[in-house]
Amino acid sequence: MNNRIVLRSLVTSDGCLTAMDDGIIIWKPTLGRRQHTKLESLATVLLAFKNINNSLESIIVGDNCGGITHLSIPCLEVINKFNLEGESIRSICSASESTHRLLAACQSGSIWMVGDQVPSRKIHLFQNEGPITSIRVSQNEIHLQSGWQRRVLDFTGRELSYHDISDKFKKKEEIRAIRRARLLEAKKNNSNYPAAIALDIPAIA
Repeated sequence: MNNRIVLRSLVTSDGCLTAMDDGIIIWKPTLGRRQHTKLESLATVLLAFKNINNSLESIIVGDNCGGITHLSIPCLEVINKFNLEGESIRSICSASESTHRLLAACQSGSIWMVGDQVPSRKIHLFQNEGPITSIRVSQNEIHLQSGWQRRVLDFTGRELSYHDISDKFKKKEEIRAIRRARLLEAKKNNSNYPAAIALDIPAIA
């Protein structure tokens, strides 16, 4: 019996890539024969690259030991490998229009650039305060999502903008707290007030 668990999957018009909990990477093309390979560590993130004909060309796999593996499609042959000192990879994006330079965000919040065109094949750019949910490059700016927080930085790590999406929920909670207090006060002064309304929660039939 096969008890393997899917850790990550990537569905494209060309086929489906699946990363399993035993390190196996499976490529199931829409047309053609299934291929598989095995990595030393478990995949944490997948990134696909297409060619000029808009067909899937290769896959980047980040893993839980800091490995970044570039695999060809459809054969899943290793094109290139990088390692970020054992840190689990949380997010990867391209820093250029090709696979020559990649940005990788790690569990510790460290941001790296890797690639054959990068000095020493890897450079630590800067440190974020916490783990990165997602990372992307737009108009030479790095956009980071870390939980509720969204930051835009340049490649030196200088912050260009910051937005905490949770702020609007905090404001709504403050308004609800004020409304609850007013309703409780009204109930205190009027015993005919429905309890459900006073607590500001929906009544359940």
